[in-house]
Amino acid sequence: MAAIDMGSNSFHMVIARTDTEEVRPTQKLAEKVMLAAGLGEDNVLDDDAFQRGLDCLRRFAQCLEGIEPKWIRCVGTNTLRKARNGEAFLREARQILQCPVEVVAGREEARLIYLGVSHSLASSIENRLVFDIGGGSTEFIIGREFEPLLTESLHLGCVSYRERYFPDGKITEQGFKKAVLKTRVEVSSIEKEYRDLGWSSAVGASGTVKAIKTALIENAWYTDGIELDGLYKLRDKILSFNTLADIDIPGIKAERRVVLPSGLAILIGIFEQLKVEKLRFSEGAMREGILYDMLGRHEPEDVRVRTIRSLMKRCGVDEAHAERVQKTALELFRQVQVDWDFGEYCRDWLNWSALSHEIGLMVSHSGFHKHGAYLLTYSDLPGFTNQDQAIIAALVGGHRRKFRDTAFEPILPHLQEKVRRLMLVLRLAVVFNRSRRDVVMPDYRVKTNKDGVTINFDSDWIQSQPLLLAELQQEQDAWSKVGHTLEFE
Repeated sequence: MAAIDMGSNSFHMVIARTDTEEVRPTQKLAEKVMLAAGLGEDNVLDDDAFQRGLDCLRRFAQCLEGIEPKWIRCVGTNTLRKARNGEAFLREARQILQCPVEVVAGREEARLIYLGVSHSLASSIENRLVFDIGGGSTEFIIGREFEPLLTESLHLGCVSYRERYFPDGKITEQGFKKAVLKTRVEVSSIEKEYRDLGWSSAVGASGTVKAIKTALIENAWYTDGIELDGLYKLRDKILSFNTLADIDIPGIKAERRVVLPSGLAILIGIFEQLKVEKLRFSEGAMREGILYDMLGRHEPEDVRVRTIRSLMKRCGVDEAHAERVQKTALELFRQVQVDWDFGEYCRDWLNWSALSHEIGLMVSHSGFHKHGAYLLTYSDLPGFTNQDQAIIAALVGGHRRKFRDTAFEPILPHLQEKVRRLMLVLRLAVVFNRSRRDVVMPDYRVKTNKDGVTINFDSDWIQSQPLLLAELQQEQDAWSKVGHTLEFE
């Protein structure tokens, strides 16, 4: 299996094998792509950064031969969340890697980081504070054992801070102080909630923390962890240089030196605001978290199952009815899967949307499909990517009433037709279960064509179901308005 983390500063890839439910890395690659440095004020990636990222992925792709696509996952983070031309980058990345390439929300990124860090440390029943200083954002997590309890992502990044507080590569005491102060202001927004929950130990992940640890060790300012006193000494040493290019600290690579001052300012700000006393470093990071998450998706314990079930519970969903619709939807899916070229990922989307299609009833019965789509779009859903959420939201929003073309706008162009057909399947499943009772339906057969389906029922049975017949006739009209046909015999 393989995981690729397209970070704002560096791209990382780890290839691993599974051994008794543990992940054993066999190869690790990393390149300083500095994607965030190419993000302009208009939030457009410049051509150089765009190309650096794709060139890196081309090199990574050479190591992926022989790995099934379902065991490869490539994830983008803060810069690709912000970039207006991020979708164009992802589209080319998919062509290069021949696997799904996705962007995750900040809190999902935090969850994956914690998953990677927690598997690299000894098990503990006490709370841990974990944070990862990236190129464009910093993720904060409090967790216990393998379970994150509190997650947040803030706009604190060593690349973005370098551009803002060390312009033209100049190092000044004033710029450094501003970077620390800005960090403290950002961290103060989560301080109360995090301090109220509390932690017994603090762990830092990412190359920034690793580089700072290395610099402290080289200068004999490190004992049993990173402490604020050592950070202040490193700050003073860095301020003795005039430019980023002048920084000369043993053990720190040249490409890391240019973001060392900004990363150090962020770390000092976190220490000061959260009153961190000692920080230890973890080699585990988001890429390892992606591997463990991918492993969980192919095992009974899938975080997405927990997420959807938790959402259903919070929204007071009628679980028995949701499962009836789910069962029918998956049976319809089975019959059309081959003809409509649905992959297993399509089955997942249909499954999640069938279970959650009534969550909007928590808001209002009127237009509940629209409320459900809104909740699925903007909720934090652990385990799901931004694209997953957009697709499930579109399916839920289109499972009744009119089809809305705007629902497909956030969906990748090459997936839109598949999602449209999944929507047709879900609509039929809902119609078949309109009575909200356990009804034994006779066997039926679904035949597909380019534009729609024909359903063969037992003629005596369908004539004895006037309400279902009326619903199907209404559905025929809805389908015809978007160029699809629904026939039944």
